[in-house]
Amino acid sequence: MDRNFNLKIKAALKPRKTPRQQRSSRVVDRILDAALVLTREQGTMAPTTLAIAQRAGLSVGSVYQYYPNKEAILLDLARRWLSAFPPVIATRASANAPDNRDALRRDLREFIDEIAALYLDNRNLVPVLEVMMLNPDLKPVVAEYDEKIAGLYAAWLMRLNPALDAARAARIGFLFMEVGHTSLIMAVRGEHTVFDAVVSDLETMWLALLTSHLEPA
Repeated sequence: MDRNFNLKIKAALKPRKTPRQQRSSRVVDRILDAALVLTREQGTMAPTTLAIAQRAGLSVGSVYQYYPNKEAILLDLARRWLSAFPPVIATRASANAPDNRDALRRDLREFIDEIAALYLDNRNLVPVLEVMMLNPDLKPVVAEYDEKIAGLYAAWLMRLNPALDAARAARIGFLFMEVGHTSLIMAVRGEHTVFDAVVSDLETMWLALLTSHLEPA
């Protein structure tokens, strides 16, 4: 998709104003909380601005003071979750690489646990991402975050193995992002025992894939 078109989309979906006072922040929180509850209740059908306003106990005009449309509300809600991933991965990408297999396994499990915690703590936002992926205006925004996350995974891989070429690191980084996301989305929908089992399975898969790419090609 044309980059200029993407920029126009994102400009149209930006909040109308950033809350600078505590009262304004509370209003925005009410709007986002209402949108989250409605999205969970309605599944993949995005709630209307009117429904969000009614659930938040606000007038539609009050909502429009902060957001131009319902897509902007969903985007702001999802950004709170999506923006949490890059700092976690970037920290790992800049840390010293483990110097033996046991250290690698421990480091990898800690890394996966950090990522898994973001899904577990924000599991109520999963329906929001699904709505965004079904919306042609919002899907490019999710794809942009995915690209950044995959790139950070690639940087982490090249930290583990400096001899790894960029193209191979990018391919594996994309796999880590996609497989991890799909697995953890499934996990948060199950019981805690299922979640723990999926996280352990993810560790096994990632370790096997990592090991085969740690030696120079």
